[in-house]
Amino acid sequence: MKQTGEAAFETAIELVLLADGYENLSSSHFDRERAIFPEIALAFIRNTQTKAWEKLEALHGAETGERVLQALCKWLDTHGALATLRHGFKCFGKTLRIAYFRPAHGLNAELDARYRANRMGLTRQLHFSPNNQNSLDVVLSVNGIPLVTLELKNPLSGQTAANAI
Repeated sequence: MKQTGEAAFETAIELVLLADGYENLSSSHFDRERAIFPEIALAFIRNTQTKAWEKLEALHGAETGERVLQALCKWLDTHGALATLRHGFKCFGKTLRIAYFRPAHGLNAELDARYRANRMGLTRQLHFSPNNQNSLDVVLSVNGIPLVTLELKNPLSGQTAANAI
């Protein structure tokens, strides 16, 4: 692999972030129609909000995951990723959180545990479209919700920002 190639730059970014607590998420786990990593999002909600999940499960049984994903994606489409991460989303009368921010102090162990339950993901070559095989070089996600896309270009090989657009 060339030291100045795009793949080398991706690897350098990946190594730094994985060492800082990110986890490698495969592009194959990405739901191109919904534009999220559904299993990561559901696992986060189940693990951090068990009481709300159990109440929803009592209502919906085996369809709980699908219903939560429908509500989450509808909320994301309406309110955007940032507002959804900050405030959560409504699902059959329950407010579910899709992220927890660092508590102002360490006095509440439950809030600290929820914050530490956040899952930061890194995906290389994410195929994002249901219509083609186009991919993004690097995508960073929080609890299955993509937030940052990186399209890496190498001016030494003639690539420019115009190539990314």
